[in-house]
Amino acid sequence: MPSDRNSITLPSVRRLLRRWTDWLRRRKRLAEVERLDAAAAAAIAREVGTGAPELRALAGKWPDTSADLLARRLGALNLDPARLSARHPAVAQDLSRLCTLCADKSRCRHDLARRPESATWQSYCPNTGTLTALQHERDQPMGRKP
Repeated sequence: MPSDRNSITLPSVRRLLRRWTDWLRRRKRLAEVERLDAAAAAAIAREVGTGAPELRALAGKWPDTSADLLARRLGALNLDPARLSARHPAVAQDLSRLCTLCADKSRCRHDLARRPESATWQSYCPNTGTLTALQHERDQPMGRKP
């Protein structure tokens, strides 16, 4: 009878295979971006609202859980993602870009799961300033600018 310590469970094998597959996909996307000539990379970076070096970083991280985390953070702050995208598309894109590049996704995920109402996120979130400004804008009486 095999010991529990040496046995590998099917879910852990699936998780390992999923991580391996995700890593291969990220490497492929990164290689595609690396093959672009400078003009094409600059054009795509402009379209995304970033520079060519950051475009490479984004390609290496996509897809990840950023869209879900950002939507959950916006919800926790009573900000509507659809309304934000419609009213401020460039701001929504910038929030998404910074969220994708963030190194604190696991902390964010944990905070959203355990205490979404806490302001702890403000100490590590690269979108703190923008999200705070959006809350302030939301809380202003209609037609009144600060």
